[in-house]
Amino acid sequence: MRRAVLFLSRFAISLWIVLVVAFLSLLMVNAPSVPNLTPFAGISIKTPNSSIIHLPNRTFTCTETEQQFQCHAKIQNRLLDLSLTKGSDYKYDLSNCRAWYDKQSVSCQETGQNYAPILSRMYQITGLGLSPQQLQAVKQKYWGINTLMQMGELRLMWISTGLSLAAGLSAAFLVWFYPGKFSKAFTSLVCGFGMYHFVWGLLGRVQYDIVTPYGFTDDTWNWAVNGGALVAGVGTVLATALLLWQRFNRLTKIFVSISSSVGIFNLCLFSFSWNFAYLPSLLGLTGTFFQDGYAMMWLWTAISTIFAIAAALLLWLNTNQSIKNFLCLGSSFGAVALATRFFISVLLNLGYAD
Repeated sequence: MRRAVLFLSRFAISLWIVLVVAFLSLLMVNAPSVPNLTPFAGISIKTPNSSIIHLPNRTFTCTETEQQFQCHAKIQNRLLDLSLTKGSDYKYDLSNCRAWYDKQSVSCQETGQNYAPILSRMYQITGLGLSPQQLQAVKQKYWGINTLMQMGELRLMWISTGLSLAAGLSAAFLVWFYPGKFSKAFTSLVCGFGMYHFVWGLLGRVQYDIVTPYGFTDDTWNWAVNGGALVAGVGTVLATALLLWQRFNRLTKIFVSISSSVGIFNLCLFSFSWNFAYLPSLLGLTGTFFQDGYAMMWLWTAISTIFAIAAALLLWLNTNQSIKNFLCLGSSFGAVALATRFFISVLLNLGYAD
């Protein structure tokens, strides 16, 4: 039985790592890069049947003159040339897109803006005169960016949600069968992480005009917010770790149990509010109670409070079984919260979400 559990745990972790690496590789390879590669976020081709074929901006080579950006790329062994006029105040505020394909003028229209990782314009080319077979070849060549664009922000969030939940389940599974020093250290860290963000969010809501009469400037208050959150987070890490490794008196146990449970509360609330926000659309539950953001926030707060109270009681009991349950609870929600924050950061910074 132990060998089977060990094999399944290693297989699950290996599969998760492979999926994460594949997902991140697809995102990073096809992410727009402005202004390092091009001054625009992306180019798309509108076909005669009104479908859209996306071209990654890394396929274009650009040169810069005093007033223009000139870019070109090879599409079906012929040159697609672009000319974009710089902005007078900000050079990436582009205008007057002109395009030529095989030295013949074609239409170039702005279709919007994207964060990549600065706010950049996107353009659409029409009238290339390519056959359906040639267009299909272009789409297959750049299948990565076209797959991502077809998925859209919502489906990419679904994938990140699935990977985050899988991380939490894997962490819970491992800690349940293999509790030890690593699980105690990880749970202590995520409790501190939760406390840090809880205090930062609490202090960050205070308006500047409330604290300025007490001698704070905007900058000093920002330092106080970050410093207070950091002290609370580090203190929670150390206190939780000490309680997990040795016993304390009743008063100390109360303090540590409360601080750790606050960290668990924040981890649960973050995990629920971000990941389950996309489940109604995935399950087709639009127009229902689950689409009411205000009601759902109260629901997630109530559920997170229940888990936080459970965490405090488990720490208070301080038996082998209660500590094991606490480690399982903290590690699972900690893994979900960390993975969620990581994937959201990646999608935002690479320009796939806003």
